[in-house]
Amino acid sequence: MTIVKDIYDSIFGKNYEAVWRQFSTENNGIYSDAPNSVEIIYSNHKIRFDTYIHYSVVGGKSYETEFTRVRLEFISPDNLRLRLTKQAFVDNIGKLFGAQDIQIGDKTFDKRFMIKGNDEFKIQTLFSNEIIKGLILEQSDIHLQILDKEGIFDEPIQDGNVMLYYISETVVKEIAQLNSLLKLYTSLVDQLTKLSSVKPLKASS
Repeated sequence: MTIVKDIYDSIFGKNYEAVWRQFSTENNGIYSDAPNSVEIIYSNHKIRFDTYIHYSVVGGKSYETEFTRVRLEFISPDNLRLRLTKQAFVDNIGKLFGAQDIQIGDKTFDKRFMIKGNDEFKIQTLFSNEIIKGLILEQSDIHLQILDKEGIFDEPIQDGNVMLYYISETVVKEIAQLNSLLKLYTSLVDQLTKLSSVKPLKASS
C-alpha cells in the first residue's frame, strides 16, 4: 500500500519531500520535515524555505491552500522598503508607508510586474540587474517584499529587523525552481549589499 501511495503521490505531485531533501543536500542546507523546510546560509545570512498551509471556510466548506515561502531576516541601514507583485495581483495587504509606483524602464518587466517602494533610485538599480530581472521573470507566481511588520500570515519579525519575504500560492515541487529562487535571493543579497541596504543579523559560526 505504501509503494502504491508513493507512486500515486509522485505522479500527481503531492510528494515533494524528496525534492526538498535533494535541494537541501545540494546546497549544504538543513532540512526539516516538521514543517517541511530548508535553511541555507549565504554570506552570513540565513535563508529559510518552507511550505505553509492556510485553512479557510467559505460557504460552510473548509478549504486548505498550500504556499511556498522564502524568508530572510536582516538589518536595514537605510530603511529600504519595497513590494513587487504581478500586475493582476489584488493589493489587499495595506499601503506600504512612503511608497510610490516605480518602473525600471523595461517594457516587458514593467508590463508584467507592479513595484512600489520608498527609494526609486535604489529599487530601479536593484531590479534593472539582468540576473535578478531574469530570475523574477522565470517565476510563474511571485509576491516579494521587504517589510518590517508581520508577513501575510503573521510571520513574526524581530524588533529592529526587516524581512525579505517571498510567497507563492503554489508548492514548488521542482528542484530547478527551488534553485532559481535560491539564486534570486543570493543575487538580491549581493545587490542590496552593494547598495548598502542590508547587513546580516550576525556572522555564522
